Amino acid sequence: MWNYRVIKKGEEYGLYEVFYNDEGEISAHAENPDLVGESMEDLLAQLSMMKKDILRTMNEPDRVLEFDKIKFHPFCDDEEDKTEYPFQD
Repeated sequence: MWNYRVIKKGEEYGLYEVFYNDEGEISAHAENPDLVGESMEDLLAQLSMMKKDILRTMNEPDRVLEFDKIKFHPFCDDEEDKTEYPFQD
């Protein structure tokens, strides 16, 4: 069995997958959280945004992106900003 649990690490709250044995005791949790926030309210706000985005995509199926077909564009026109971002080609 598994579910999501809020785990506080330092000053941050994370939403982690937590796994249980047959007696319902915690056996493991994911190494990294699926969400991180400064408060539980922050986690709720992120989840609310995710839910809205999923519902919008359900109503507009053309909004679904194909992972390997995303065309990336620069964040700004400033050539001095050469910051690399995850999953950006």
